[in-house]
Amino acid sequence: MNRMLILYIFLLLCGTVSAQQTVEWNDLQPLTDDAHRTVYYKKDSKRPLQGKYRIIRGLDEEHVKLSDGMINGDYHRYRDGVLRESGIYVKGKRNGTFTEYYQDGVTPRKETPILQGKIDGTVKTYFRNGKIEIEKEYKQSVENGRERRFANKTGKQIFESHYIDGKKWRGMGNLRGRPRNTQQDYMPLP
Repeated sequence: MNRMLILYIFLLLCGTVSAQQTVEWNDLQPLTDDAHRTVYYKKDSKRPLQGKYRIIRGLDEEHVKLSDGMINGDYHRYRDGVLRESGIYVKGKRNGTFTEYYQDGVTPRKETPILQGKIDGTVKTYFRNGKIEIEKEYKQSVENGRERRFANKTGKQIFESHYIDGKKWRGMGNLRGRPRNTQQDYMPLP
């Protein structure tokens, strides 16, 4: 009885692993639909891809689930077997926080909040030591709000500027001793 159970679990696991198909990027024909989503087809095929895939693209390997040819679900990109980026797609569009990693595959390098394929929120980049390097606000993939930079060793803010609808406004500049909140601080840059 135990042997049968072990054999059943082993076959189930083998079936799960083999269910993921591997395809080379050059064997795909990605097309963009009217909603600006990428739809994947195998070359010379009229049917969009379905199921779990490992897409090999040079040194990168993407692990995705395709539904009607569009990435839908968890997304992982590896380089030389090390995790470099992760996030979630919903019906072919990035949605949620996408995280890029340093070469160790663990330490975050950048976190980008995305809503229906557009950057929406505060993008954070990190130093290798894990401290925040830059925070920059976006709305609908356009810089909008404040940008702050921090010192690597102390983590203290050293610079601030502001964006309105993608245009950089004169910000606080270097925060070391400069007067702040003057009229010229909020004039658009040429």
